[in-house]
Amino acid sequence: MDATTKFSSNVTLINVTEQETFNATSSNVSGWEPYSIVSYYRDTKVLLWRVMPPILVSIGTIGNALTIIVLLRQKKMTSTAVFLFALALSDTLILLSALLPNWVGYTWDIDVLLLSSPGCKALAYLAYCSIHLSSWLIVVVKFERKACVLFPHKVRLCCSAHNAGMIIISIVLAVFGINIILLVINDVNEYTGWMCSVSRKEYRDLFHYVYGWIDFTLTFGAPFPLLLIGNVIIVVQLARSRSIRQRMNISGQARDTRPVSILMIGLCVMFLLTMTPVSVFVFYTPYQKEKLLALVSNDPYKAMYEAQYFQFLHAVAILVSYFNYTFNSDIYVFSGSEFRAEPRSLLCCNATQGTRLFGS
Repeated sequence: MDATTKFSSNVTLINVTEQETFNATSSNVSGWEPYSIVSYYRDTKVLLWRVMPPILVSIGTIGNALTIIVLLRQKKMTSTAVFLFALALSDTLILLSALLPNWVGYTWDIDVLLLSSPGCKALAYLAYCSIHLSSWLIVVVKFERKACVLFPHKVRLCCSAHNAGMIIISIVLAVFGINIILLVINDVNEYTGWMCSVSRKEYRDLFHYVYGWIDFTLTFGAPFPLLLIGNVIIVVQLARSRSIRQRMNISGQARDTRPVSILMIGLCVMFLLTMTPVSVFVFYTPYQKEKLLALVSNDPYKAMYEAQYFQFLHAVAILVSYFNYTFNSDIYVFSGSEFRAEPRSLLCCNATQGTRLFGS
């Protein structure tokens, strides 16, 4: 698992597994007929990379930009609004630094990561950092909402916009500090085959066995259990609060918590569905690479077929993961009736009424 097979940024246009298998099989397969038969998956993969990224980038960028504008129009932002503002910026950075370069490469055959060594380092660094940042911003906003449910009378003391800003700064410093190793080990040189990858042999084990696990933990391994636990706590607490109000015969004043509960479960399910497939590929890719290279000598045609089929599934998993960053802010933000009124007010050029979105 190196920078060329890493799921989060997908920093090269041709995966090492596919390239090595093709090189090995091309000398063993006579003629182009077998390759033309199995190239269906490769052609479909290329088509997906040409069609899906502009759609996702357009929807995500416009949605995040609208979210940022609406949040900035508020006279006083709450802590949740500050977290969502940072989340919108992070998701936009992911789409521009990771997804957009791949689309450019597949559409015009220009790999922007190979134009220069600093460009390779910077884009890979920004892609990894923004992905980790997005995952942990989701965790933070989830636990901030949990605090609002569990401690509604004390939340104003700790969940302030100032404290939210300090938490975001701490997360940014931690994420960018942990990933600074990418600026050292990634490069474009003769050892990498002039691809944006690990620049030296001694760095490869470090990336495989140390940073690979750190990356998985920051992206999915730690955030998802925390989100799941947070959802369970919130749903249980909301159900208990509603039951108490009903027993006290004040149900007329009680707020219906079912939409909130469904929303929180939906957010967790979306993170699971979009991030699990690509996380599985992180662990399975090295084993698949060894399997394909071992298969070359026995059945090169089957090796080439399985390589391209694997790459097709890998591309689908990567694109599915970008749905999470495209629709993150939309699901979090546009679920509230008060927020939905703000874009209409913005489009109608009406002045903001000073509504505090996501108040405790």
